Amino acid sequence: MYFSALLSLVLLFTSLFVPALSIPPDKRTGRYFYPGLPLPVQVVHQFPPGTWLHNLAVRRNGNILTTALSSPELFEVDNRGKDPMKLVHTFANETSCTGITKMGMDKFYVIAGNFSLSNFTGVPGSWSVYKVKMRPHLNRPAQVSLVAKFPDSIVLNGITVLSLARKWLLVSDSAAGVVYRLDARTGNIVKVLEDPLMKPDSTSGVGVNGIRKPLADDFLIFTNSDRNILARQSINNNGTSRASAEILVNVDGPDDFAVNGAGNVVLVQNRANRMGRVTGRAVVTLVSPASSRKKAPDGTASGLFGPTAVQFGKIAPFFRKHRADWMKAYISTNGGTAQYLTGNVTRGGTISVVDTRAYW
Repeated sequence: MYFSALLSLVLLFTSLFVPALSIPPDKRTGRYFYPGLPLPVQVVHQFPPGTWLHNLAVRRNGNILTTALSSPELFEVDNRGKDPMKLVHTFANETSCTGITKMGMDKFYVIAGNFSLSNFTGVPGSWSVYKVKMRPHLNRPAQVSLVAKFPDSIVLNGITVLSLARKWLLVSDSAAGVVYRLDARTGNIVKVLEDPLMKPDSTSGVGVNGIRKPLADDFLIFTNSDRNILARQSINNNGTSRASAEILVNVDGPDDFAVNGAGNVVLVQNRANRMGRVTGRAVVTLVSPASSRKKAPDGTASGLFGPTAVQFGKIAPFFRKHRADWMKAYISTNGGTAQYLTGNVTRGGTISVVDTRAYW
């Protein structure tokens, strides 16, 4: 508890003060310069056509781990775009991967199961959560182990840390509109949340999607893609409901999102090809189809087609190597959702980056 509180204070301090110290003021006016919106997008790595990237997490070295919905694979992408992309693991007897979260030093938890992109449905009872332990110093493959199978699941999607001390995770089921608590040590599963705002409607069957539990906060924040909302629910320490969920903002086609140390939320809008910051009861667009685009290091064309998730870079503002990275937003995409609906798949997903330092 004390560690979580201390970490939250450190993140709050750095979020509030470090950006202002790192951005030089205008020499003539003495004011800080904030570039016009939308912000430019840089592709870090372009995947082959048909690769639907679903979610991402940031390693301790700054590299990006990303899951694929189009295959049961976990990839590692150099956040600088210099080293080749690596296949971390292929999950046997699965067809897709969805959510990923970090809990511990270079330890990640990944959702995998059976999902069809041809009809956008999952196989009930096929979903599991795996632990992936990266071993960079041993120069060995990642160590992967099964944490738990979810026999009552329909489509598991989001995953976040509930308690570091107790090794508890929260896992969302988008089709069922519920959230489970998973004990990562024992594999015990308990359904803890089932609110009307988490349920899907008849649009696509995707209810509660991305979920985040900020440290030292009593709220679970979540998106509902069908209902076009970002909402939150007050919860107890064990993840159960303390009060009914409430809508924070209405937003077109929200997918996943990220929360920084100061509690600021940025989210991606899959159908609209946008990324925005939640400000009050509105979403300010940071990235849009009108954003200028730069080519990837390998020379391929870039673009923010079908953004699926976003995470801030490595949190190390006082170290020169990563000082600029911790306020960059890394975004996974699927290449454009519409192409999967028509069956004419011509683009692959990307890992892209947007420098948000001047905006915060």
